[in-house]
Amino acid sequence: MITTKNLLIKPYSPEHSECFFKSITDNREYLYDYFTNMLKVNDSLEATKKYMEQKTIDWQENKGFACAIFLKENNEFIGHISVREIDWKVPKGELAYFIFEKYSGNNYGAEALTAFKNWCFAKKKFNRLFMKIAVDNTASIKVAERSGFVYEGLLKKDYRKREQDLTDMKIYGYTEDLEFVRTTSQNTDFANLIVKLDENLASRNGDMQEYFNQFNKVDAIKHVIIAYINGVAVGCGAIKQFDNESVEVKRMFVSEEYRGRGIAYNILNQLESWAKELGYTFSVLETSNVQVEAVALYTRTYTVIENYGQYAGIETSICFKKEL
Repeated sequence: MITTKNLLIKPYSPEHSECFFKSITDNREYLYDYFTNMLKVNDSLEATKKYMEQKTIDWQENKGFACAIFLKENNEFIGHISVREIDWKVPKGELAYFIFEKYSGNNYGAEALTAFKNWCFAKKKFNRLFMKIAVDNTASIKVAERSGFVYEGLLKKDYRKREQDLTDMKIYGYTEDLEFVRTTSQNTDFANLIVKLDENLASRNGDMQEYFNQFNKVDAIKHVIIAYINGVAVGCGAIKQFDNESVEVKRMFVSEEYRGRGIAYNILNQLESWAKELGYTFSVLETSNVQVEAVALYTRTYTVIENYGQYAGIETSICFKKEL
């Protein structure tokens, strides 16, 4: 399940059959132009039950991932989103969605599309997603652009709505370009990421976070790495001198919606390479035992050591060291 500010995005299951059938029947005219085939294969409740069974099988066999979109506040079914026509050699797939007319105009489409897109890249390791949108479907074009999709070209006479003449379709695609930038703690993007990091740490560490805050000052850090995806700052890390031979890794963070892509591992590698260029031999760091993702990352290449300095005697702290 994918959770956003306002939505719950859940894989289809047989228990969704009745609400799905009723909703698409009620919205038949609204959906007919662009989801004709879906309406045809869901022309009865029994047919919808079979449809749901097939979607479950497709998910299990990695042939397609279809989800129902619900409002978080009342669990009301408001739309559909899926990726299909998957080519795992790339991998890539075609994304389609709709929000029922009653709920349009609330930005739910962009919210669902952005979250589902991020899930596809983080959890299923897609390298490309694309959408086909009719040239006159301005609302869907705006949603695609707000969600990071970029216009790639025009398919002439590619789709027929109802019994009308063939219409042109625009192709919108999404790929991710990951870039690492060296900067300092004065960088605004770094400051914004640190706000998110501190909020996350406070929620996990509770009262202990006030103790740790005194050791996490970033006013004068000269060596900061920021990770950008398509120009958006999504993660960061920093190093500062620990002793004549060592640097200490500080302020490692990746925004939640971008986790699972190996970004933190790459940031750490970038910081270690920078430290070697500066002439250091070792890297040390501390994390909390409640930071399970961080512990898993560091234990891949670092060795646990006795808690150093201000972390000595802190039971929740785990300290690490690595030869560069």
